[in-house]
Amino acid sequence: MMKSPKKYDDAHGVHKTTFGYVQNHDGDRPASDTTLFKWPFHSVLFRRPLYWSAALLILLAGCGSDDAAESARESPQGIEIRPDVVFVKTDGEPIHRYLESTGIVEPVRDLSIQSRISGFIEAHQIREGRRVSAGDTLLRIADEEWQLRYMEALNARLKAEQEYRIERELRSRSGRNGEGQLSERDDRMLRQQTGLLQAEIAYERAALDLSYTVFRAPFTGEIYTPLNLSEGAFIGPGAELGKLLDHRTVLVRFDVLESELASIREGMTVELTASGGRTMNGRIRTISPMVNRDRKTGQILVEVANSDRLLKSGMTVNGRILTETRSGVLRAPRSVLLERDGRQLVFRLRGSMVEWIYVSPDMITPEYILLNEPVFTAGDTLAFDRHFALSHQQRVNVRMMN
Repeated sequence: MMKSPKKYDDAHGVHKTTFGYVQNHDGDRPASDTTLFKWPFHSVLFRRPLYWSAALLILLAGCGSDDAAESARESPQGIEIRPDVVFVKTDGEPIHRYLESTGIVEPVRDLSIQSRISGFIEAHQIREGRRVSAGDTLLRIADEEWQLRYMEALNARLKAEQEYRIERELRSRSGRNGEGQLSERDDRMLRQQTGLLQAEIAYERAALDLSYTVFRAPFTGEIYTPLNLSEGAFIGPGAELGKLLDHRTVLVRFDVLESELASIREGMTVELTASGGRTMNGRIRTISPMVNRDRKTGQILVEVANSDRLLKSGMTVNGRILTETRSGVLRAPRSVLLERDGRQLVFRLRGSMVEWIYVSPDMITPEYILLNEPVFTAGDTLAFDRHFALSHQQRVNVRMMN
């Protein structure tokens, strides 16, 4: 056999060959001789124990991970997680449908306080919030000028009456009938010719103007005015000085959808809630015959007694009208109703388990639903909250709504 060139290892006293033979001073031996055979990694691993320790740790760690995963796969699934679900007790009470809207308060009567003539204010009671009774004087204008005009008109009328009587007497004596009487047509012409007709009209106008110097309240009410009037101030004809409002009874104007007008009628009771939570009742006084084309709404006027005058003009009031009452097997809050795949359903409690029941509510309002399915009885417990992800026959932790 061909032998490789010899390489002498001074550290071990042997000769190494490339082909697996070694040679010492006694001769050649095959590489399988364990006495002199040297593995290539002998000089690294066998002479450095640290490498063996690291390899052992890696091997143990891998085995540990596999054991943990296997243990997790083989562990029993014995822990049951139950969701907390809020339930509510139902009842058999009837369900009511209400028409709800927001209205504006108006006085049952209001009057604009305006001067019909010009002049200087002599006295007035036109002050914000003042309460007055029917017949009270609200405004008095200095009447000296208007008294003079009245006296002039009176004198002119008296003068015209005298001339008319004289002329009539003369014409009656020369009349064809000889009875001293003028026909109705002749008498009217005579009144015009003598100026009596014009004088009477002027006199009535002067008397009317004189009466305008005093403005009296036609009904009991309260004064509203944005002005601060003073005695001696000059006002012109037609100037609006304020308003007289009758708040003992008020009207509330509501807008109602045209689709809901058919369900209401005059005389129906309206429950009202004002600011601060104050409640009262009124009745429908009138229903407007017109519908707003743009808004598709009609208007109703609700009359409300307001003896304490707590309702003021312009206030906003919430109102609702009972339009329908219906009874059934079970009444429940609307929140119990769910929808899945286009069908409505509820969850009913049976022990600690819920059952899925499809329903067709007989009536739905913003607060309640009415169910008539024979599977229900009044007093059933239905899921009210935290029930959106429930499934049929799922066990739950029961929480009752207060």
